[in-house]
Amino acid sequence: HRRLVTKERTGFSRRHLLKPAFFLKTKTIMIYLLFLVTLLLISCNPDQAKDNGKDETIEYFIPLSHRVEKDVDEMFEEYRYVPLETRDDALIDVLYKIRNIALFQEDIYIGSDDILIAYDKSGKIKRVLSKKGEDPQSYFFLGNFTIWPNGDILISSSGDVTTYSNSFKFIRKWSDHENIGLIEAIILFNDSSYIIKCTPTERQLRYRIINHKNGTYISTYDSIEKQNKYISSFTNSFERFEGLIISHGYQGNEILECTMDSTKVRYRINIDNKIPPAGFWAQDGKDYVQIVMEEAEKGYIGHIPDYVESKETILLSFKGKRDDLEGVALIDKKDGNARVLENIKFDDNFRWLPKQFFSLDEGWCAMLMYPEDVLKKEEFARRFPGLNEESNPVLFIGKLR
Repeated sequence: HRRLVTKERTGFSRRHLLKPAFFLKTKTIMIYLLFLVTLLLISCNPDQAKDNGKDETIEYFIPLSHRVEKDVDEMFEEYRYVPLETRDDALIDVLYKIRNIALFQEDIYIGSDDILIAYDKSGKIKRVLSKKGEDPQSYFFLGNFTIWPNGDILISSSGDVTTYSNSFKFIRKWSDHENIGLIEAIILFNDSSYIIKCTPTERQLRYRIINHKNGTYISTYDSIEKQNKYISSFTNSFERFEGLIISHGYQGNEILECTMDSTKVRYRINIDNKIPPAGFWAQDGKDYVQIVMEEAEKGYIGHIPDYVESKETILLSFKGKRDDLEGVALIDKKDGNARVLENIKFDDNFRWLPKQFFSLDEGWCAMLMYPEDVLKKEEFARRFPGLNEESNPVLFIGKLR
């Protein structure tokens, strides 16, 4: 009787009451499933996976287990070869003495040991700057260098920056021996200033932005609390890419962006999980020899000497204390795929891998191909008439894809 009353008062039975509840439950399940499908699609999208919009540091993992050969046309969208003229007063020294390579307009500048050589676009020598000395118009030694938009050349040397005109005439010298250490790298910061990177000495500021006209500091930052137990001279550099100043080098697996008042980690380079732990280079209670031995024993890879970045690709070198712990790697920025290079195939007869390369900014780079390598393949060497064992190298200039 009570069931009947319920039916009469409400106008529908208990069976009908179940229908709306069941409908709501089914709708909830469908919404949940739709959410899961959307989440899976986002997770599987490589572009979403590499989204750095939230200022999260991107880490690229480079495995050592597999090395590949890449065709030069796969890596570079355009390139050229420049046989460099040979002259007794302008000999290109061994690779580890090459300080920097730069382009200005159509000319090529190469700092080799303590001389700076300017070539035209075909490789013919135009001028040679050789001003090593202790007088006010000389540089103590030729370190890194950069070229101002009007052609002036800034040469770093210990704690000095010496400026010469494009015709190699002395203009000025800026010196600051207090709290600066050794200048490792120099590059233009903007139209009125340049930035230098100094060795990581204790409680000092590594990065300094300097007014080009009067040599005063605009900004200094990046304090080092503990001094590294050993340093490597001329193994750190800058690159300019899409309006950014990018810093990299020895004793660091991070690629940094330099702003007016700080550095920001752009990428972290993880070579086969062999990154040294934080503070490794400045360990208490250990001297230089002990740290070097530990680096070799544990197989750490903590140096990124060479780095070039384009919109799609990163080309970098890495270095440890054994031959099997160093190499050149190519990273696809779109999907994060990274491979160590076995060789670059320049043609069917010439395969070669640079031991060092130099950033020319905005995805361009330069490699020195020494005669002893080129002459091993006679057919490839025919491209360069007159090349012999005593010749200066052939310069490869290419733009990464």
